[in-house]
Amino acid sequence: MLKIKLSLISLAVLIGVFGAFAGRGKRLCESEPQYYKYGSTYLPAGEFGVDYFCTGSAGTCTYYLSNPFNPNSFAPCRPGSFSWLYK
Repeated sequence: MLKIKLSLISLAVLIGVFGAFAGRGKRLCESEPQYYKYGSTYLPAGEFGVDYFCTGSAGTCTYYLSNPFNPNSFAPCRPGSFSWLYK
């Protein structure tokens, strides 16, 4: 009986440890540097809420570099349309 109890407790600990690592999510795209599309190029957008904001319309506001080893792998991040905040 003691062996069964110890094996179940150790199994529960292992499941907890592996579950903690599996439960870690990916980093959100909002935490990555943001770019906006200007023609066919992507330019740095700055800081959200300080330099720019996204209005609630259809389209893509900002993009992020999804693969840092491929400089042309921009993926959409924030929805809306890009607007500068003027100081």
